[in-house]
Amino acid sequence: MIGSISAGIILSLIGVFILNLSELAIAGIIVAVGPYLVLKMREQAWITEIEDQFPEFLRALADSQAAGMTLPQAIKMAQEDDYGRLTDEIKIMASKISWGIPFDEVLTSFSDKVKSENVQGTVSLIVIAHHAGGNIIKILESAAESARMMRGLAKEQASKLGQYTGIIYISYLVFLSVVFLLQTQFVEIFSEITLPTAKESIDKDVFKTTFQNMLIIHGALAGLMIGKMTTNSLFSGIKHSIILTAIGYLTFRFIIGSNLLSGFL
Repeated sequence: MIGSISAGIILSLIGVFILNLSELAIAGIIVAVGPYLVLKMREQAWITEIEDQFPEFLRALADSQAAGMTLPQAIKMAQEDDYGRLTDEIKIMASKISWGIPFDEVLTSFSDKVKSENVQGTVSLIVIAHHAGGNIIKILESAAESARMMRGLAKEQASKLGQYTGIIYISYLVFLSVVFLLQTQFVEIFSEITLPTAKESIDKDVFKTTFQNMLIIHGALAGLMIGKMTTNSLFSGIKHSIILTAIGYLTFRFIIGSNLLSGFL
């Protein structure tokens, strides 16, 4: 991470201040943040799978307890089943319990590691109810149902808000079309006209740079907005920022800025 960030900063500085190449500056940014984004996306995928499998794990513990198994036996039995990436964490919990660590501490340590609001809320419910002296089977069943409901609500909310992703993408494409028309029609035409009252003609390069920067900034901020609206996390919108920024930059670089389609208009 330190190496990629350092190399990215160096490339960006060289591209901006020495070679005056925006492409090299963009490549430097990708090199700097790329590995971090990949790691965070893998971590988020891991957390999502844990959240999906956690209710089934709690349900299996409740069923094993109802069958007469002790809690350590129930967890050892659960580690033999396939819960995806949660299986490795179940094995860790089984080992800790076999060492004599209390069940509450094991679950709390697991929730702290996962760093998921849904999992942490469910674990807190289990720990509080367990300390209150409730029936562990009923506690696990209730916690499993609560976790399943919270996960279902989260998916439903993401599905309903997903339509806003399409709206923002469409609005960005509309903005891209407006920039295309301004660059190919307004700037190209008026740059060839010098009015008697004008001290100088329109500088096409200035407009070209301005439009390109506008597309990059708009794409980056629109992507972050998607993440905030759909998942309440700016980080989850970074991938959309990259996509939108790439669409805007590549379209402007190879189509709009190069006047590739100006002859058809």
